[in-house]
Amino acid sequence: MPQAFLPATLPDSALQVTIEPAAEPGREVIRILVIGTARGVERIIHELYRLGFAEVREWSKPQPTGRDNEVMRVLTRYVLAE
Repeated sequence: MPQAFLPATLPDSALQVTIEPAAEPGREVIRILVIGTARGVERIIHELYRLGFAEVREWSKPQPTGRDNEVMRVLTRYVLAE
């Protein structure tokens, strides 16, 4: 239900997130969202990097959520389907 995080109309069509299919058969796409103030989101992403979870560059650019002072960033991972 990612639509709940997006405003009814986006100010720029370039900000829309494109959903891509899994890279290979037998794998599924998993997306992890971090939502909050720009500063808070950045702190969490850097903390996850220090823990070895993901490179900072792997996260999407900040996207507006439609709420004041709130952004979201997305990390896409591929896992083997069971």
